[in-house]
This record gives sequence, structure tokens and C-alpha cells, in this order.
Amino acid sequence: MPGKRVASRSPIHRATGVLAALLLAGGAGLAGTAQADILRLEDGSFTIKERESVPTRGQTKETVRGRYGEPATRHPTVGEPPITRWDYGRFSVVFEDRWVIHTIVHGNDD
Repeated sequence: MPGKRVASRSPIHRATGVLAALLLAGGAGLAGTAQADILRLEDGSFTIKERESVPTRGQTKETVRGRYGEPATRHPTVGEPPITRWDYGRFSVVFEDRWVIHTIVHGNDD
């Protein structure tokens, strides 16, 4: 129909689409080999910023300890399922039981 405008996708849908494309392009067999943040710029576009190696979801406590050494601080386990946090100098790792569920990168590398 002439003159009819099609609504653009919301920023959340665009980010989800970018993330889905990254996951498909990376392949399931490569999970954990690299990490990146998807950043929204002031103009509304998105960019991908790769970051240094940090523990990834699904790794075990043993793998994290073997690769990054002993944490500076081990916080007590809380709740059910058991949640534990280990702090390293530039990141913290959150475990559910013995599995990584989140890594929090501290500060800004820019």
C-alpha cells in the first residue's frame, strides 16, 4: 500500500537478532572459546566488543581453578540450589553447585 509505513523493530528485537546470528555463526561446538559483549551505541546501532578470556557458562569449578588459579576470595555458599561466588582480580564467577552460571567482569577495559 503506498504511503504505509512499516514499524521498525524495537532495540530489544534487533539485539536479539544480532545475538541469534552470532550464536548460529559460531556453531554449538565452539561454545566457550570466545566471549563478546553486544553494546548499544548512542545512535541506536549495535557493536560487538570481544573481551579477554573469562570463565564461561557450563565450566566446572575444577576447570576454572585449573585455568585461573585460586580465587582471591571465596564467598560462602547460600541457598538451594547452592550458589557460590569466587572473586578474582578483574572478574567474579558465580556457580550453581559446581557449574559456572555467570561471570561478572569488573571495571571498564576502554
